Amino acid sequence: MKGNERLKKFIELQEKEMEFENISKEIGIMPKTLRAFLNKNGYKLENGKYKLKEDSEASQIAFKEIKKEESKKKKSEPEIKKSRSSKIDGENKENKKNVLTKTTTKLKENKKITTKPKKDRKINITTEDLDKLCEVYDWYLQVKDYKSLKPKKIVSKKDINIEKKELKELKSASIRVEKSIWEEFERLCSNSQFTKQEIITQALKDFMSEYKHLL
Repeated sequence: MKGNERLKKFIELQEKEMEFENISKEIGIMPKTLRAFLNKNGYKLENGKYKLKEDSEASQIAFKEIKKEESKKKKSEPEIKKSRSSKIDGENKENKKNVLTKTTTKLKENKKITTKPKKDRKINITTEDLDKLCEVYDWYLQVKDYKSLKPKKIVSKKDINIEKKELKELKSASIRVEKSIWEEFERLCSNSQFTKQEIITQALKDFMSEYKHLL
């Protein structure tokens, strides 16, 4: 099933008040994969249903692709009867003649137009200008490594605050969690730019800092 077909199928089943897990089984993909697919195409969860955000670029692209497919299907359907084939052939011949006459007239007009060659522009640089450029370059070499001059990274206030993104040593663990809590956690991860490992590590770190007297 292609991306547009999968998206249309999801919208139809969601309008029938079908549960999210049953929709994922019907489409044939995992729930977390379906959530990531919907977020990628500009759909966000609001009041228990995924709705299309008009201001996102991904949603506009998905909406245009769906419209293109619908227009292609309409064009593929037979709309002209056999009795009108002779009239259409005559119209096509006339259109071809008109196109040929227009192209010949344009070619004749283009031959009359003469383009003037562009003149090369030379830049005159004095010794004083070279000295100034050297001074600016020397200043750049001195201050390029200063942290205060480097642009600060802009972090979205709506996203999670992660202190350490690069995780060098990972520990695998098998745990049992309440189903509803885990589903909400997966939904949170699908709406964030960080991975589950990064979010879980930050959550445990915050929890231990709050109860550090027990360590």
